[in-house]
Amino acid sequence: MIVAVAAAALAGFLISRPQGPVSETPPTSPVPTPNAPFSTDGYSVADDVASNQVVMFGGDLSLDQTWVWNGRDWHLEHPRTSPSGREEAAMAYDPQLHMVLLFGGIRPAETGLEDTWGWNGTTWRELDSSSGGPPPGQAAMAWDPALKAMVLMPASSSGADTWTWSGNHWIDHRQTDPYLPTGVLALTFDPGTQALMAVGFGNVIGPGVGAVIETWTWDGTTWRQVMTPHVPTAYGILGVVWDPVTARFLLFGEGPATDSATSRWVWTGSDWTQLVSVPTPRIIEGQLTEENTNAVLLVGEVSAAPGAITPIDVWTWTGSAWKAHD
Repeated sequence: MIVAVAAAALAGFLISRPQGPVSETPPTSPVPTPNAPFSTDGYSVADDVASNQVVMFGGDLSLDQTWVWNGRDWHLEHPRTSPSGREEAAMAYDPQLHMVLLFGGIRPAETGLEDTWGWNGTTWRELDSSSGGPPPGQAAMAWDPALKAMVLMPASSSGADTWTWSGNHWIDHRQTDPYLPTGVLALTFDPGTQALMAVGFGNVIGPGVGAVIETWTWDGTTWRQVMTPHVPTAYGILGVVWDPVTARFLLFGEGPATDSATSRWVWTGSDWTQLVSVPTPRIIEGQLTEENTNAVLLVGEVSAAPGAITPIDVWTWTGSAWKAHD
């Protein structure tokens, strides 16, 4: 069973994210550390099933670096061609193309991008650069095995169309996405209902609680909100992922501080059940992905003093706790 990456690029976008001034000119990418990506926000992560690696691209400061995680350590790639530096791009694995697709993202000064690229394990190839496709900027993306298509939902406060990838361009399904005030943060496929599931923030409750998490499903034609008896709340979302240890979908929600315990919810197919919260590594930015559906990984920036350069680390979910990689 192929399960789509659940966190895409938007999982790192927290309600509390500061909105400071943005430079009018793209800054120069810092020199990378020799052994691991350095601390940054807005990077994109996806599982590359074909190469059995996890791919990481971009981030703040208009990073254009491609890193791969082989299960033990990081390696900086030097592809012949590459997308331009950006943050908050959508990334997911396409099993038909045997490539990791990347769409859009943002570069300074808050300029939305609308190009589409594919990573084949060695280099990037631009697949579509034309305008007239999905709205530029942030989006959520996931593979839908029932449709055998990549599905993309632009993050728009006013709603936007749902798009699928044809192999060389995006197709507009001409149906307005559900209205989510802060956009969709995660897409994943639920094999139980054979439907794509979207999770995003609804009404903001307040400090210390965050926002209501809404759940929607798409049958390939229509989006419907699932009104569950129990409604998760969170200040941020690390992601919704299939846990191969417990054979369940888990939602990890963050509190006001990312170095606090993380709320944990399990999806039953029609409702969310809250489980015991678990300690989270002291990170200030994190995304979840899956390692060939064999493990859930947390790719995160370790908390450090302001301005300090710290590596991005990887933890594996054991079914009850996060285990750091040496």
